[in-house]
Amino acid sequence: MGRCTGRLLGALVLAGALAVSACGAPGGGTGVPGSSDGAALDAPTEAKVKFKVKEIVRRFQDTNRTPGVLVGIWSPKGTFVSATGVADLATGAPLRADMQFKIASQTKTFTANLVLQLVGEGKVALDDHVSRWVAGVPNGDRITIRQLLNHTSGLADGFTSPTVQGQIATGCTVAELLAAEAKFPPVAPPGTKWSYSNYGYNLLGRVVELAGGQDLSAAVQQRIARPLGLRRTLLPTSGNGLSAPFAHGYGLGGVGPTQAPTAADDATALPASCLWAHGAMVSTLSDMRLWSRALATGALLEPEVWAEAQKNTVPFVFAGNYNGPGTWRYGLGFVESGGFIGGEGSFAGYESSTMYSPARQTAIEVVSTKNPNAITPPPMFQALAMAVYGTGLGFGLTPEQALEPAFTGGAGSPEARPEG
Repeated sequence: MGRCTGRLLGALVLAGALAVSACGAPGGGTGVPGSSDGAALDAPTEAKVKFKVKEIVRRFQDTNRTPGVLVGIWSPKGTFVSATGVADLATGAPLRADMQFKIASQTKTFTANLVLQLVGEGKVALDDHVSRWVAGVPNGDRITIRQLLNHTSGLADGFTSPTVQGQIATGCTVAELLAAEAKFPPVAPPGTKWSYSNYGYNLLGRVVELAGGQDLSAAVQQRIARPLGLRRTLLPTSGNGLSAPFAHGYGLGGVGPTQAPTAADDATALPASCLWAHGAMVSTLSDMRLWSRALATGALLEPEVWAEAQKNTVPFVFAGNYNGPGTWRYGLGFVESGGFIGGEGSFAGYESSTMYSPARQTAIEVVSTKNPNAITPPPMFQALAMAVYGTGLGFGLTPEQALEPAFTGGAGSPEARPEG
C-alpha cells in the first residue's frame, strides 16, 4: 500500500532558530514548540511534546492509510517538519518536505485576499452587488461581495454540476464554469444562512479580473506570491500546475476514508481548470507557512479592511462532519478556530489545512496525499495544536475527539466534502 511508518523518525526535522515570519526572519528557541509564555522548555517537557506530535502523525496515517503525510509546526520555540511515507506508489519514492502539492480550496484564501486588496484600493466595495460585475447570477442584484466571501450568499455549491463534473478530466474555461454553475437554483435567500459555495468563489475570481484588470493567475503572482517570496505557489493556466519535485495524490477508484489506495488510484494528472478560483492552486509546505502568517495578520491588506474582514465571523459545519466536532467560524475569506486563522482544502488526491495564530506566532500545517480521509486535516491541526499548547485553546473538543474518525462522506462524492 506504500505506507511507510518506519520512515517517520528518519524524516523528522527538529530545528531551532526558526521563528515564523512572513519574511522568514530568524528567532530563538530549539525543539518542538512548547508554551505561549516564552519560557524555555525543560528536557522532559520537550521530549513529551515531541512524542505526542509523532504519535499524532502516526495515528493519522495508520487510521487513514494515506501514502504520504506532511506536517509542519513553526513557532518561536522552534520547528517540527515531518515528511512521512511515499510520494509515488508506483515507484516507492519517499515523500519529501520540499514537494509541491495541490492545495484545493486553500485557494479561496488567496482569491479572497485579492478581493480585499481591491477593496482597500477603492476598486471594489464589500456591499457591491455581484450583478455590478457579473451578469446572470441567481439573486445577483441582492447578493453582496461580503456574502460571497463568507458563504452567506445562498448560492448553490456549483461544483456538483454534471457539466462541470463531466469536464474535470479535460478542463473547463472560466465562461463554461460560471455558466454551468449559474444554472443551479439558490439554496437560501442571500444573508440568511451559511452554505458553502464554490460557485461564489469563482464569481469572486471574476471580480478580481474585472476590477483589477488582469487575469487571476497573474494577480496571484503580482499581488501575493512575489511580495511574500512564495517560490512555488501558483494558479495554473494549463495542466495540473505541478512541477518536480511534487507529491502524487490518490483519490480515484472509490477509495474509502480508511482504505489504502493503489497506484491505479493516482489522481495527480487531473487538470486544475474546473476548480479555478475556488480550488486550483498548488504550493509547498514552506510557501504555505509564509502565506499563513500574511493571511492571518492581514499583512497585504489595509488595516481597516482587515479589521472588517474579522468582524461578525459565522459559525459553520461542513457537510459530512468534515471539520470534526470542534468549533469553527468563517470570516471574509478564511476559517478560524481557537485564535488560529487559515484555510483548508480537499480534492481528489489531496487534503490539507494551514492555520496561523498571531497571538502565539505559530503556524501548523497538515497535508495528506489521499482523499478522502477518516481523520481530516482540520481536526488533525487541532490535535497538534493541543499537543503543543495544551487543551485550553477554545477548539471545543478534546485531543481524543480530534483524532476520532469523524468524516462521514463517501469516496468520489464532491458534494459530501467541503469542496471539489
